[in-house]
Amino acid sequence: MHRDLPLELVEQIFLRLPLSDLVRLTTLSTFYHDLIHHSHLLWTHHLQKSGLLGLSSDIQNSPNNLNKFKRLYGFVKELEETLETLSHDHLHSTIIEIDLETDQLQSYLQDPEKREIAYRHLSSLLHSSNKFTNLTQKLYARYFLVAQTQLGIIQDLASCLRSGSVFEGSLLVSRWVGASLGESSIIHNIKPTECIPVHETIESIVNQCRGLIVPSATIEAVLSVINRVLYQDFGLKKNVDNYYDVENNRVDRVLYKKTGIPITIAIIYHEVASRLGLTLSLVNFPRHFLLSFESSTGTTMYIDCFNEGNILSRGQCLGLCPISMIADKDCYFESTAPANVLERLIRNMNFAQVVHVSYNRAFFALNLYKLLSYLAPNDYESAVHAMNFSLDLRIKCNFLQKFSCIEPDVWSKYCRRVSQASESLKNQLRVKRSKPSHIKFNIGSVMLHKRYNYTCVLYGWDERCMMNEEWQVRMGIASLEFQGNQPYYRVLADDDSERYVAQENLLGTRSVFINHGDVGKYFSLYDGERFVPNSALKSVYTYLQKD
Repeated sequence: MHRDLPLELVEQIFLRLPLSDLVRLTTLSTFYHDLIHHSHLLWTHHLQKSGLLGLSSDIQNSPNNLNKFKRLYGFVKELEETLETLSHDHLHSTIIEIDLETDQLQSYLQDPEKREIAYRHLSSLLHSSNKFTNLTQKLYARYFLVAQTQLGIIQDLASCLRSGSVFEGSLLVSRWVGASLGESSIIHNIKPTECIPVHETIESIVNQCRGLIVPSATIEAVLSVINRVLYQDFGLKKNVDNYYDVENNRVDRVLYKKTGIPITIAIIYHEVASRLGLTLSLVNFPRHFLLSFESSTGTTMYIDCFNEGNILSRGQCLGLCPISMIADKDCYFESTAPANVLERLIRNMNFAQVVHVSYNRAFFALNLYKLLSYLAPNDYESAVHAMNFSLDLRIKCNFLQKFSCIEPDVWSKYCRRVSQASESLKNQLRVKRSKPSHIKFNIGSVMLHKRYNYTCVLYGWDERCMMNEEWQVRMGIASLEFQGNQPYYRVLADDDSERYVAQENLLGTRSVFINHGDVGKYFSLYDGERFVPNSALKSVYTYLQKD
């Protein structure tokens, strides 16, 4: 019948068919096969829907290009299936840790074309104007892009450390932190709303200094000029009011806000001095990072960059931290390598994040340990802390193998313990094939907590409280009317927390989108009334598969 219709009309009919039906049609006859295979209109339409149309600027009506695009489309479907698999693999994980070096994802690293397509397609997915759809794909796309961004940073960091640039290394650490915090400007490589052209700013400071330095100036005179330009003219100052803010350890943010802590101000000072031809050493002094230099009289002196570049003697340095009673040890005053400076930045942030980071603290901390595994592979203390931390999260972290100090038998024991912990977590989400009548509320419903007034979405339930006695005592379960003998719900709250709530404490409310970081872990979309469970959650609550 279609043979009697104009080809343009047949194409318009086929435009309304999903790709799966088009593929089936190609097997029915040579006519269908040739028409669909060579239709520029059909493939352009489906590539546009997939977000791949912009991958090439030379779309022409030629078989070679169309074959290429069809291959790209097939790859995108493979990528989406991989993300779907990840959603099942990580349903029982406390946090999501994507390892691009696993067999499942290795192909995205080895093939440059695939790597570029994955990046552009997933970026396009995350930039979708409709924030209520494709929630699961968007969640894993974000984690995938974070992992891909971090891999690039590691490669750049290795090159940077070989060149010995602590300034460039600190910028890479800041990029790593930004990726771990989910900053779109880092993940998608776009200009953030709050930014400063870092290298141009440093060069401007350097040029201003050059204009004030007289010929044959002593090193002390040059340092005096740097102090004037950096602290007075540029306005860089110490942050004493919010000392432990994570942002104080990010050099680019310190330059933007013009406020920081000893280590980041010293890194900026060191870079300015280096561009002016001075040789300053990095000094990992306890609690107060310093720079050192050889004075014009041949004496080693120290620069307190936190206090506007004051020049100190060795004895005066010891007075910087009188409370800690620092002893006069040579090791405190030795020059340190750039890698050690970057390690200190990371440890600062691992301490600061306990108080100040609101975005998924566990994920952020885990990523700091991951960076340490590359920078300090022989740091046994960090390796042990990271292993214990991942055990608390009940998640296996393959990056821990980068710590060369971990013995094979210790690694085997760690893997067994993670497996046991993971099984325990899975047991909390046993397959439920039906919903008993006393379970009043539905998975995906948006509810209000009676006492604490937060809004949440339900992603699971138990017929009674499954938490241990210690938890029940701590949460005051005995004060509830039905105590632990009532249904309890697992919920994602609008304050980005996960809770376990008694049925009597929940109320129906006006449905709103719950902007929780892990909403895509359990739901595929929000339809304005409820959240629709994804296939991973339906594999646990199998009665939902009938919906």
